[in-house]
Amino acid sequence: MNHLWRSFVLESSKYSLQCIFQDSYHDLFQYGLRITANPEDVKDSIQDLFVSLWLYKNSLATEVNVKAYLLVSLKHQLSRIRSKAQFDLLSEDLEHLLESPEMEQGLDPRVKEMVIRKVNALPSRQKEILYLKYFESLSYEEISQVLNIKYQSVVNQAHRAVTKLRQDQQLHDLAFLRINWS
Repeated sequence: MNHLWRSFVLESSKYSLQCIFQDSYHDLFQYGLRITANPEDVKDSIQDLFVSLWLYKNSLATEVNVKAYLLVSLKHQLSRIRSKAQFDLLSEDLEHLLESPEMEQGLDPRVKEMVIRKVNALPSRQKEILYLKYFESLSYEEISQVLNIKYQSVVNQAHRAVTKLRQDQQLHDLAFLRINWS
């Protein structure tokens, strides 16, 4: 398969990429099913992976372990799908939290929308860390393992997100009101 890869990268050979796709599809599909139970997500991710390969063919290395490269790339592709789903869940969880009985008492729908909007305005990595920390109750160490980033990076990103939210005057006022309700 390495000769096909070199042909694909060096000559922009569609035929070589097609052969790589056909030769590796079954293994990629089986591997993807170990990561997610949704076969449609696996199929979509494999398609997206090969589209990305074609789009970025000029920046790919010619000497790689093709099978390992494809498996790792598929894993990252599936992780992006999972992350996007988690961000969608974050918005739903925020809405659910804000609809709890203690928050419903006197909580203006505009305030609820504002909180969701402020959290959704955070960078995606910060949103994901907040979701894992506050909605999944993971420790920073666990988050670093899930996201495959350094522990200190998790702590720094969480701190930046919380600091940004605390600096928002509207959210600060909301938190002050909530503390006084308790």
